[in-house]
Amino acid sequence: MRDMGMAQLMSRALRRATRRRTLHVAARALILPALLAACDRSPSIDAPPPDVTADAADSLATLPPSVVESEIRYELAPALNALEQSVPHTFGDIDTRLQVPNNKRVHIAFAARRSPFVIAVDSQRVTVSSVVEYEGRGWYKPPIGPEVSAACGTGNVARPRARVRIESTLRLEESWGLAARSRVTRVVPYSTETRDKCAVTVFRIDVTDRVMKATREVLDTRMRTLDRALAQVNTRARFERWWRDIARPIRLTDSIYLTINPRRVQLGGIDVDSGFAVARLRLEAAPRIATGNRPNDFELFTPLPPLTPAGLTGSGLRVALQGSFGYDVATGLLRRALVGKSLRWANRTITLRDVTLSGIGAGRVALGVRFDGGARGLVYLTGTPTYDNAADQLLIPDLDYDLRTSSALVKGVAFLGDHQIRDLLRANARFPLLGRLDQLRTLAVKGMNRTLTEGVSLVGSLDSVQHVVVQARRDAINVRADATGAIRLEVARPITVKAPLARGR
Repeated sequence: MRDMGMAQLMSRALRRATRRRTLHVAARALILPALLAACDRSPSIDAPPPDVTADAADSLATLPPSVVESEIRYELAPALNALEQSVPHTFGDIDTRLQVPNNKRVHIAFAARRSPFVIAVDSQRVTVSSVVEYEGRGWYKPPIGPEVSAACGTGNVARPRARVRIESTLRLEESWGLAARSRVTRVVPYSTETRDKCAVTVFRIDVTDRVMKATREVLDTRMRTLDRALAQVNTRARFERWWRDIARPIRLTDSIYLTINPRRVQLGGIDVDSGFAVARLRLEAAPRIATGNRPNDFELFTPLPPLTPAGLTGSGLRVALQGSFGYDVATGLLRRALVGKSLRWANRTITLRDVTLSGIGAGRVALGVRFDGGARGLVYLTGTPTYDNAADQLLIPDLDYDLRTSSALVKGVAFLGDHQIRDLLRANARFPLLGRLDQLRTLAVKGMNRTLTEGVSLVGSLDSVQHVVVQARRDAINVRADATGAIRLEVARPITVKAPLARGR
């Protein structure tokens, strides 16, 4: 019995000790947080976010027009060779009498032979020249007596000569047709020597003028044939194909396209070079780089405009290279640069725990900063992004506390209002572009240099980017740079001018 009593006493004592320990632990669990809270006197701030306003109007200036240079060559040799064949080498007949106008008693006859045409080039003109040699005879029937005659250049004597020159001026009309004005500009005696004058003096008969007139008449007929052949060249159809090919979008990479956007065409003039008529053309265009789906070809196609006689403004190639940076990407870069950094004021230290960047309109951004330590809470700084050309980075040099944050700082954590935290954020709020604009320039150059169709190529170059402009919008930060260079349309195959129909010699 005594042993059972002792066991009961020990059991009661154990239960009382357990209850005391449980109460002690519970008391500590309740008192410790209160004590810690009483000891933590770190100031706190929870600033409201900045006001969000409308985006500012697009401040990116429109680029001046670009000019695509081109030279179109017309091969004239077939037409000129056919002219050689179509103009008789001989004309006239020494045995066929021709009555002299206003004098029934006088008749003449002549026979002429020309030398092969010699082609010369003078700026916009094609000059064709030849030398004509001829013989002549005159007959005179006096009122009384038999008919008498005399001759020059017949037999084994030197024949009289004449110089012949033809000039053809070419032009492209507003309707894109090739036009020419060919004319005989000179048929004259070769020299003032006696040899080159066919005058039967005894009868006062001058055969020279008759030969000059007949030569001009033969050539005038062939000039009209040449001009008609030049006018039949179908220039417009070729240019319409090239115009459409230039307008097609050029894929640079996934979802990035370059469009040339041709608008007008100016004719700089036509020169003649080594048997070719060379038309210098300047195409006004507005190249741009577009992102997203492939632009619709038919929306880009425009009718071939008439040739513009007046000079076009601008020169060379100008392309806007544009990139957009989402705030999620920018926030990620800032977190890597800022989160975990600590700042000390006397006996206080704060640590940056999180940052977020957002657009608030009017070209400005807001940087939200959450921190703890010697003070804790959330503050906002605002500023306008710009571009650092030397570092190839976006930065916010005017980053400063938002007005709402400044008011909250004054009420409880004024020490945060000094320059230390602001300067840290200014120094680290940078987003490297990593040469993205230059990469886009390289893609544009690669895309421009391409074959449009057989024998027709687009050749372009772009210099380094310049005039970088940054515009913060509520959805993203847009960066645009201008790239200048040159672009031309190379046509390897000349347009052949068909020969006029040859006539019998």
